[in-house]
Amino acid sequence: METVLYFQSQAKVNAAEKLSGVQDVAAKCGWFVQIVPKCPSAKLLRALEDFWHPVGAIVECGGTAATVSPAIFGELPVVFFDHDPSCLPKNAFCVTHDSAATARMAARELMKSGATSFAYVPHPKRRFWCEERERGFVSALSLNGRGCRVFSGRGSSANPTRYQRELREFVSELPKPCALFAANDAVASEVLAAALFADVKVPDDLAVIGVDDAHDICEHAKPTLSSVKPDFRRGGELAAILLSARIRDKEGFRGSRRRTFGPLMVVPRASTRMLGLRDAAVSEAIDFIRREACSGLTAARVLGRFPCSRRYAEMRFKKATGHSILDEIHAVRLARAKELLLDGNMPLKAISDFCGFENPNSLRKFFRAQTGKTMTEWREGTL
Repeated sequence: METVLYFQSQAKVNAAEKLSGVQDVAAKCGWFVQIVPKCPSAKLLRALEDFWHPVGAIVECGGTAATVSPAIFGELPVVFFDHDPSCLPKNAFCVTHDSAATARMAARELMKSGATSFAYVPHPKRRFWCEERERGFVSALSLNGRGCRVFSGRGSSANPTRYQRELREFVSELPKPCALFAANDAVASEVLAAALFADVKVPDDLAVIGVDDAHDICEHAKPTLSSVKPDFRRGGELAAILLSARIRDKEGFRGSRRRTFGPLMVVPRASTRMLGLRDAAVSEAIDFIRREACSGLTAARVLGRFPCSRRYAEMRFKKATGHSILDEIHAVRLARAKELLLDGNMPLKAISDFCGFENPNSLRKFFRAQTGKTMTEWREGTL
């Protein structure tokens, strides 16, 4: 069995999805993937080559891309995964996230929110993908006749107190209601903290959406954070497919050496879905549904949380959202089912246990009624 080295970023956000995409292709190619949780150096690479005799390598080292010299790999076929293309020779093989497409998806989502103004908050370190997201977001808004205010605070990650203070001032001064796109989920969490201390209500006055769908950040934020989920699994697949072609064709490779993977979906949570919603009880109910829908939640339990009759509670909910409480529960369950289906290794029978359904048959009927496809058809058409 041939060995491929996978230099993995120490930033673990969605690392499993990236690796899963690589492993899917590796299984078809008959590779063993040796994970190296370090940034490659000439010394480390020589030692690994002596030990494993690899046929190729994939280098996914996040923000340390600029410190990796392609020259150290010599004749070993290598694909750079999620690196700044400007740091690489023009003939390098690389796969990058289409940050502009992600920004456009965020813009479409936020323009539906009813906001009258828009803003963007970049990463304090101004990564290349951060600048691409800014350009993509501003351009999408401009195309639709909307402007965008961009945070230009002088603070940085080296001075978090100053950064947070300037961010609070920026959030306070934004015309309300405003929809804000943050460079990633970590930045979005800083925006939520700034809004809290500046007494700006999210999402009533400020809708916030991030990027990455980092579960630990998004689900524990107050309120829970909406996020654009990149198709990291597809990115891993593309990196492995490109490496396979490079190994097979050697110097005769004639295809495109640079590939991109785009966003997969918007994962809506409480930070965006209720912009302009002034009914506090409905707002709390939606957040409760988001947390509990996949744990067997019933509409009756949600109705019981309202300080009024159940009939009036249902009327209030429908007036505020345009749909029923049961529809909201179903939407959350469907989104969770789709998320689990994207994990090609999870058996279909097991998915119902994580979506609030009594048995797999109930989920199958529900899924087909909602999408017009069986779960197998949907999975095969997506992966």
